[in-house]
Amino acid sequence: MPSLRILMISALEVWALTGQGGAPSLAKTLEGYSRRGHRVDFVTSTIGANHHHSAPVQPVPEIDGVAFHRFHLPALAESRLIPPAPLLQLDQKARFATLFPLLASRQAERLLRHNPYDLLYGYEVHGVLAQRLVRRRHPLPLVARFQGTIMYPYLGRPLSLARRYEEVLALKTPAELYVMTDDGTQGDEVLQRLNPASEGKVRFWRNGLDLGSARAPSAAEAAAARARLGVTPDDFVLVTAARLARWKRIDRAIDAVALLKQRRLHPRLLVVGDGEERASLEAQAAALNLGDSVTFVGAVPQPEVQSYLWAADVFLSLNELSNVGNPLLEAMLSGRCVLTLDEGDTRDLIRKGETGILLPTGDPAAIADALAKLAADPADRERLSAAALQFAQASFWSWEQRLDAEVEAVEALVQTTTVATDV
Repeated sequence: MPSLRILMISALEVWALTGQGGAPSLAKTLEGYSRRGHRVDFVTSTIGANHHHSAPVQPVPEIDGVAFHRFHLPALAESRLIPPAPLLQLDQKARFATLFPLLASRQAERLLRHNPYDLLYGYEVHGVLAQRLVRRRHPLPLVARFQGTIMYPYLGRPLSLARRYEEVLALKTPAELYVMTDDGTQGDEVLQRLNPASEGKVRFWRNGLDLGSARAPSAAEAAAARARLGVTPDDFVLVTAARLARWKRIDRAIDAVALLKQRRLHPRLLVVGDGEERASLEAQAAALNLGDSVTFVGAVPQPEVQSYLWAADVFLSLNELSNVGNPLLEAMLSGRCVLTLDEGDTRDLIRKGETGILLPTGDPAAIADALAKLAADPADRERLSAAALQFAQASFWSWEQRLDAEVEAVEALVQTTTVATDV
């Protein structure tokens, strides 16, 4: 197929954390279109909605065939006054829900005046809202891409939906193709409920993985990884990898470590990732006198996450909304024993007692009980690890497979689409 020219808008930074740290989905998406010979103009703000406040402004990544067009998004924090934290949080929401779509759509309009495009692509909520404005004048086919959703718990609750109007409006936006990540947040059902017109247009796929690099270690490699990280042979190593946001519930893991220490075990929790909750979590660990039992590693470049997984006796995922993100998939593919919660669609991957430990709630005492049993039974950990690895090898896509499926769907869309214009 001839090369497509795509106008993509997103409020997300390609890498949310310094040194290619954070979720890889957006970067892999851009690389996937580039690999297939398509050109992408990517419109975003200089500082994205996923920018960690302590991180420097991220440089523009170099991706063949991708041109970045960044604009300044004014913020209350730039004023000479020092606004209170609640006002800053309100400003963050207002800027990205209202001002970002307006300014991004204007930037896109300038590009559209000078370049022919085959496709509009809104990546995540604020990108879709911006493309909604663009389509009022430019009825090109639209792809609406979502990395999962937080909306499932609010279905059937009108007041809660009204408070999250930007997510609702984005999910209801008419598009020719919806790409929703199957991350356990039940985004397919959310689209069906909020946007019945999306029926037949939804692609509900898990993220891909770097199958070439993610693998189970040999015993020597695991021992070397533990040694590099300063882990002793007596340590029972727990690893969690996530952006440190409130709904990721790293606090549950910290509380469980405190309970394990009371049982005179030797837990060592490695928290990989950074985010707005880090200071609060560090204070929690300090208040519990956990000392070296909890280590906040910070942001780690994606290729280096593997060494932390190799060092783990158990990988933990204790999120509120979903536990089927890439870190859990990577842990399974690395042959790690997984302990997680029966939230969302987790049971599609973790079969209780077969491919991992699946708990009904995030109660720290129950988590500690399950971990104590695993600490006392290395053979059971090995059994669960082997089953998780076997399932992952048979079931997971590579990033190349995942993006090839998307690009092929987009190519077919451009060739056959009839554009909806009721926005």
